[in-house]
Amino acid sequence: MVSVEQWAEIRRMYFAKRLSIKEIVRCTGHGRNTIRRALRSDEVPRYRRPPRPSKLDPFREEIHRLLGEDARLPGKRVRELLEDQGYEGGKTILDDYLREVRPLFAPRPRTFQRTSYRPGALWTYTLNLTDPRDRLGRELKDPGKVGGSDAGRCPGGGRCSCDGQTEEVPR
Repeated sequence: MVSVEQWAEIRRMYFAKRLSIKEIVRCTGHGRNTIRRALRSDEVPRYRRPPRPSKLDPFREEIHRLLGEDARLPGKRVRELLEDQGYEGGKTILDDYLREVRPLFAPRPRTFQRTSYRPGALWTYTLNLTDPRDRLGRELKDPGKVGGSDAGRCPGGGRCSCDGQTEEVPR
């Protein structure tokens, strides 16, 4: 097998310098078939290893089943349940796989917050029509205006009998 640099040099000699395969063999010391193989391949040579099976592979379906039942199951508990079935792999490989797969089983997060209010929860009016002083003890010119900006208005539109009592009224 030739290295990337050797592959590039062989192709440069053949395509740029127009040397024959026989001359490239003499210059590089590689065999005729190696030179031909390097000229035929369009991609850079690299080492390819067949993928090895993981210790986790036999337990993937069980992990999916456990996460299907409870997506928030901790990795430590998943490992304990798998060890009872013969799992001998490490903590890191399992945690990495759980980190990758868990979002597939987690419920979708809510993208909005629905807000509803009960009557009177947002606005409260305090009516105290008998005390002519404000909170600091100063005399008021208009004793009906006590509290917030809307507090002087009668919440019933002038048709209530509050008698100077404090009450919460929905707006």
